Parts: sequence; C-alpha cells; structure tokens
Amino acid sequence: MSRLSKTAIEQIRETEEQAAVLCRVAEEKSAEMRKRVKAEGEAHCAAVKEDTEAEYAEVLAEMRYRASALEQKKRREALEEAQALKAAARERIGEAVKLIVWEIVERCQ
Repeated sequence: MSRLSKTAIEQIRETEEQAAVLCRVAEEKSAEMRKRVKAEGEAHCAAVKEDTEAEYAEVLAEMRYRASALEQKKRREALEEAQALKAAARERIGEAVKLIVWEIVERCQ
C-alpha cells in the first residue's frame, strides 16, 4: 500500500472517531436538553394549573356570594308578599265570617 493510501486511511479513521465522539456529545446534550425542557414544561404546567385553580376559586366565591344575596332577596320578597296576603286576608275575615254565617242561616231555614 502506498504511503498516500495509508495517510488517507488514517485520516478517514480519525474523522470517523471524531464523528463518533461528536455523535456521543450531541446525544448527551440532546438528552440534557430534553430533560431540561421536560422539567420546565412540567413546572410551567403546574404554575398554570395553580393560577387557574386560584382564579376559579375566586370566581366560585363570587358566584356563591351572588347566589346567597339573591336567595336572601327572594326570601325577603316572599316574606313581604306573604305578610301582604295575610294582612289582606285579615281585612276580609269579618266579611268572610258573615258570608259563612248567612250561608248557614239560609240553609237552616
């Protein structure tokens, strides 16, 4: 084999070794990057979840407050209406008793 061929073969082997080293380094860096990106993604996801839960807790608290206020308002309105009906019934109870008594008197005659 000629000296030129031996030199070329040695250069090819050196290049292949360098390429193998570069591939290992690239794989290691890639694995590190994937690990870091995964950790960052999980941290971001956890932060977003926490923020969302806090926001929904505030919304839910506001909805409960409004529902409670509406319930109290409707109870007051229903009580006022019941009191008005009771007052109207009391005003007419005398008249109702008279009508009932007259009905009984008429039936007894």
